[in-house]
Amino acid sequence: MNFFIFSKEKRMGERVSISIIGSGFVGTAVGRGFRKLGHKVIFYDTNPNRLRELSGMGLNTVLNLKDAILSSSISFICVPTPTSQGKIDLRYVKVASEELARSLREKAEYHLVVIKSTVIPTTTEKVIIPILEEFSGKKAGRDFGVCVNPEFLTEIHHSWTDDESYARDFFSEKYVVIGELDKRSGDTLQVLYEPLKIPIIRTDLRTAEMIKYACNCALASRISYWNEIYYICQRLGIDSNLVARVAGMDDRIGKYGTIHGKAFGGKCLPKDLEAFISFAEELGYEPKLLKAVKEINERIKAEKGVRE
Repeated sequence: MNFFIFSKEKRMGERVSISIIGSGFVGTAVGRGFRKLGHKVIFYDTNPNRLRELSGMGLNTVLNLKDAILSSSISFICVPTPTSQGKIDLRYVKVASEELARSLREKAEYHLVVIKSTVIPTTTEKVIIPILEEFSGKKAGRDFGVCVNPEFLTEIHHSWTDDESYARDFFSEKYVVIGELDKRSGDTLQVLYEPLKIPIIRTDLRTAEMIKYACNCALASRISYWNEIYYICQRLGIDSNLVARVAGMDDRIGKYGTIHGKAFGGKCLPKDLEAFISFAEELGYEPKLLKAVKEINERIKAEKGVRE
């Protein structure tokens, strides 16, 4: 089930109550974005200090997850997915899913659960949905909907109090990917995004999960590629910056990664690359290119004295 929808006309749906589970960088950006679109947004986080900061900015926060679920019809899970011993660590996703499910048990109305956290392909099917069904006593697709909706935000340093920068980041995405359990789930989520007037791609759950990793690994690969060129140019006494600038003028190549001589870092690329390499190996496939991308990045980090 793979198809594309390109929204051309602005269509405002009814005001929806949305709960954000995990109010860090991603959750805050998503929640503030939907708030600017006119929806009621409730922020939840396990960190009370974070909630006090958001509340002080006039945002609606709750200390109890059940209050957030019972007061909303759509929940976005935006918790971290770090790596542990080279593999994705799903502990925060599992805890959030279980607590959300326990709250769903007390709710009679249909509820949509949206996985915004970055998870490896098949995680929603094999891990999240079984947890939701077990602890809610409900059936996915009948009593509640499920979507995978990866984020493609630009990771820059925001001030927690800078509402405009978060809004700009939310509205700067080029497209929306919706991985749906069923049509009702996808339809419910699509209505939220249609006012953005950008392409909306609807597909299945595991394909949406894969798209996120494909994007992040491609970005990491481009950076390591130009660092490889940088090393070769150094041996030849060639100005690698000139080479990169000229090559970047070709639309087929583009400029991303051409500012080289630096390792990629941040919260996403390193841990997603590492997790995806481990995932591929578990499938019985050796991702030689991605391993080389990681190796080049580790080398330049060591040379530049970059700390983890």
